[in-house]
Amino acid sequence: MTTTREESVTVSGKGATKQSAFSDAISQVQRKIMVGSEDVFLQNTPTGIDVLSATAESYIEKFCLFFLPRKKTKYTVTLLVHVSMTVIAMSDVRFVENQKVTTKHQKDIKKADFKRT
Repeated sequence: MTTTREESVTVSGKGATKQSAFSDAISQVQRKIMVGSEDVFLQNTPTGIDVLSATAESYIEKFCLFFLPRKKTKYTVTLLVHVSMTVIAMSDVRFVENQKVTTKHQKDIKKADFKRT
């Protein structure tokens, strides 16, 4: 019923620090794996990570073009993540179809007339 399979996923992330760029990329792994699959994923375990590209973009930000210059850096990471998954294939699960017939009974509800004075 359960099977184990391996897959590789390419994800990318951006952030103000190196750690936030990596965590942004790694948080996208499960979403990318589950897209377009009807199976139920019990466990996703990353078995390896390859860094395809890692860039740091620096620039100097100034207030009113002259005052308070400060250096800003943005990090971008693209990763190839190898994932081992434990999966329940929905094509192997047999569902028994039961049909239930329901009837609605209408109850007589007495309506009270409210008079406005």
